[in-house]
Amino acid sequence: MATTSEGTATRDLAIAGAASMRQQMNQILREISEGKFSIDSIFKTDGNPALNQLYVLKVLERFASIGKVRARSGLDALKISHKCRFSSLESRQREALIKEFAQ
Repeated sequence: MATTSEGTATRDLAIAGAASMRQQMNQILREISEGKFSIDSIFKTDGNPALNQLYVLKVLERFASIGKVRARSGLDALKISHKCRFSSLESRQREALIKEFAQ
């Protein structure tokens, strides 16, 4: 079965959108690594589609003061899945994460 030009155009738009989202997600992670965000500010941010798609574990690991081991053990202690995305966090979980990791 041949692909129509309409189907190809739709696929190309979807690929471009996904690439743009990935680029925005990487930018947020880079800025966290550079120290442009604090724990408080990142967990109180709402409505950023790129941030909402990121795993909480991935974000926590980017903070120099936390690292991989502390991020995983903190999430385990709070009973938050390592695969939990920012958009899935409840407000009580956000507060618990701030309390756990803010210095």
